[in-house]
Amino acid sequence: MKKMALLIPILLMSFTVAATGCGCEHEWQEASCTEPKTCTLCEETEGEALGHEWEEALCETPKTCARCGLTEGTALGHNVAKWSVDAASTCSKKGQRSGVCSNCGQTLTEETDLAEHTPGDWEVKTKADLETAGIRVKKCTVCGAELETESYELSDKEKREAFQKECKSYSYDKIARDPDQYFGKKAVFKGEVIQVMESGNTVALRVNITKGKYGIWDDTIYVQYTKASSGESRILEDDIVTMYGYLSGMKTYETVMGSTLTIPAFEALYISVNA
Repeated sequence: MKKMALLIPILLMSFTVAATGCGCEHEWQEASCTEPKTCTLCEETEGEALGHEWEEALCETPKTCARCGLTEGTALGHNVAKWSVDAASTCSKKGQRSGVCSNCGQTLTEETDLAEHTPGDWEVKTKADLETAGIRVKKCTVCGAELETESYELSDKEKREAFQKECKSYSYDKIARDPDQYFGKKAVFKGEVIQVMESGNTVALRVNITKGKYGIWDDTIYVQYTKASSGESRILEDDIVTMYGYLSGMKTYETVMGSTLTIPAFEALYISVNA
């Protein structure tokens, strides 16, 4: 009897092991969307995976599993058929518009892009002069922002007018007596041409610049001038001219009589005949 009492528990244990397969006291992890119920100790499985429980895509969220959160595809995006302008954009401040999404019924509000600038005319920012280019800008007529910037130079007419304004009159006595003091000065003289010597577009003149009694001109200076073009009118003897240019010291030359003569020299940039 004692042997039978010992045999029965052993048989029961063997039966239990056989029934469970591996003899493991399972610790089950519940089934998920992709995995069946599984023992964390021996990896034995039971049943099948649950499979995904999909919720359809919405305006702001893609198709999503309600159980595990896995997503598929992309969100639908809002669909607004008609927008209302709440505040119009300007070139310096964004506006706002609103509308109702036909998919979800949500009222949406968003910023609108800045409006384009309205360019005005060119304005001088830094004036050009004879030596230096100037700067001019185009500004927006609405907000005043600078849209374009460029350098510019005086036109030929503007250069002439600007140069002439800077020229001063000097007496013959001053420039003949102290030529070094006036060398390089911008000057203007009016006088009578008494001699013309031409070589291509280069013209050398002798001009009397002091008008005396009875309309007689006196005090001769030597003038060097280069025509702007071959089509420029010739300068003739007895012409009354107004000359703008630079004093260039003294000029010594030989007269037809063989003697030397030294007189004030002038480099003319602009000459007006009968001015």
